[in-house]
Amino acid sequence: MPYIDQAFYNDVYKGIPMDAETFTMLEARASDVVDVLTNYRLAGEDLSHKPELIRTNVKKAVAAQIEYMYSEGGELSVHGGSPSSVSIGGFSYTEGSGVKVVSEMARSYLRPTGLLYMGVEVRC
Repeated sequence: MPYIDQAFYNDVYKGIPMDAETFTMLEARASDVVDVLTNYRLAGEDLSHKPELIRTNVKKAVAAQIEYMYSEGGELSVHGGSPSSVSIGGFSYTEGSGVKVVSEMARSYLRPTGLLYMGVEVRC
């Protein structure tokens, strides 16, 4: 179940414009990234029953992740993209420390929701 649609991405988040096919593909990957970050706490749940802060920030986190992946080269950005070091004969090229998979902005949107907490929950 997608967390956002292209209308939210374009009209509310005001992200980088992209075609519908690219958006659909990246939305699925971005939702997967958010699910991993939140330890699957929201997977399969209806967000309409969650507080407004959680609903809005999860949607913005997915939008931020979509925009980040798009600006980093699309779906391949999730898989690490291109190699960081290449050598051909005497020529060698090294690129930084690699590509980050998760948008720092997506993490920032999720931080106040409590969904990033990975500790043990105890119920009495």
